[in-house]
Amino acid sequence: MVFRKYGAPKEVMELVNDWKIPKPSKNKVLVRVECSSVNAADRYMVRANYFVIRLLLGLFRPAKKRRVLGMDIAGTIEAIGKGVKGFEVGDAIVAERRKALGGGFAEYAVVDVADLVKKPDDISFEQAATVPISGQAAMMGLTLCALKPGDKVLINGASGGVGSFGIQIAKAQGFHVTAICSTKKASAVKSWGADEIVDYKKRDSIKGLNGSDFDAIFDTASFECPGRYKPMLKKDGRYVLVGGDFYKMLTLKLFSRFDRGSQKFIALSQDVEVTTNIKTVLRMIADKKINPAIQKVISLKEVPDAIHSLEERTVIGKIVVNLNSTL
Repeated sequence: MVFRKYGAPKEVMELVNDWKIPKPSKNKVLVRVECSSVNAADRYMVRANYFVIRLLLGLFRPAKKRRVLGMDIAGTIEAIGKGVKGFEVGDAIVAERRKALGGGFAEYAVVDVADLVKKPDDISFEQAATVPISGQAAMMGLTLCALKPGDKVLINGASGGVGSFGIQIAKAQGFHVTAICSTKKASAVKSWGADEIVDYKKRDSIKGLNGSDFDAIFDTASFECPGRYKPMLKKDGRYVLVGGDFYKMLTLKLFSRFDRGSQKFIALSQDVEVTTNIKTVLRMIADKKINPAIQKVISLKEVPDAIHSLEERTVIGKIVVNLNSTL
């Protein structure tokens, strides 16, 4: 699935079958992709609605090697380049594709061996494909929240991919979860383990959270000023921004270092290796402590519609792309 220019996903993305199968160079492997999943990054990249995206992909149109989106990969190693150790042809693996800026929406991808994690046998490829971006970000964000069992955490954007993992991981670690989402998504969010639900469309409900004394706020979808959450935090509480407006994340990352208040406002940082977090989340799934919230499984040709659904904010949990599906 490629896009040769920027714009609405259903207008600029197309399925092609003449793409050459790449060959793995030193310290890389060729993966036959079984499954991927759709993330917010895909919607931002296809439209290039932040200038920094054009700097990374191509100023006026995406460069040829940047035309395949998809940040998650779950698949099987088909070939190995020189210098690869610890992995063999036939191994089932999971990998994140942020450094490569995509590549998951294709039958084959070349992946750096340092980015590989072996898939546990008792997890399906569909489950595994939800983890590299959303599951990893949820684990990293909650780690930065620095909570202990019994602490109260408020999760904004609770019905999305990161939020669905965040709720389950938080409950598995013994935290009390208040989730912000829309009423129509509340049933799903409650099923993931949220203790309380707040409808973000009801302003009085949001204002009613002031003085709640949350130990941490885990914000997966901030499009408003993070300062709005200050009255909801304990005097030594933490606010961790994981997703939403790029410029708000950048501003928070730049200026939080100068904040000397007792409350801490933090933009997501990779304090634990991505592969370590992916392994942890995969193990939690294998141990039945959490379960990926898969809304539906689609074929490759349905990816543009799925990205459009993200833009329409109708997705609950994760949409998985099965490369073997012919739906």
